[in-house]
Amino acid sequence: REEISDEKKGMISRWMKWNTSKTWRYEPNHDLIAKIGKEGTKSPLDQFRDLVTMEKRDQETVGRSWSVKELRRKSYDDLHKLWYVLYKEKNMLLTEANLARRHGYNMVQPSRRQKVRKSMGAVKHVLGERKRKKMAGHKAYLEKLGQLDGLVAKMNLKGDDVEEAMETEADKLSFKET
Repeated sequence: REEISDEKKGMISRWMKWNTSKTWRYEPNHDLIAKIGKEGTKSPLDQFRDLVTMEKRDQETVGRSWSVKELRRKSYDDLHKLWYVLYKEKNMLLTEANLARRHGYNMVQPSRRQKVRKSMGAVKHVLGERKRKKMAGHKAYLEKLGQLDGLVAKMNLKGDDVEEAMETEADKLSFKET
């Protein structure tokens, strides 16, 4: 390996000092961050933070994930609302995990992310089942329609004959009403 000369070391050192002084660094406003989620303050950022204290969260266990069997009984609107709630919960947990990683502490109850992910998967599963069922019903309808078209074709009715038959039926009905 080639030795780096003192001149090159000095140039590198000057460049590093210049580069670090020009680079913008994020300095968090700890007072503002501390106010998020506290009583008396309303911030739109509250929905991305877990408002339950870490001590209380550590003592209490969270619930379980939604099962597919339970979600099959829900309406489409209920599933949509649940998806939105789970999505917000997922974002909140990702924010909390990122803060825990940055500040060097372990996230309290990391299994919550898995429960949310499993519930979101169950919602997708139920919606997929409903979609497949609806598509199968539509396919059966189209097949039945094709069968009826085949019966009409077997009857060898021409377009004019069908129209004449419909007119005579309409005339019969109109004579009965009057």
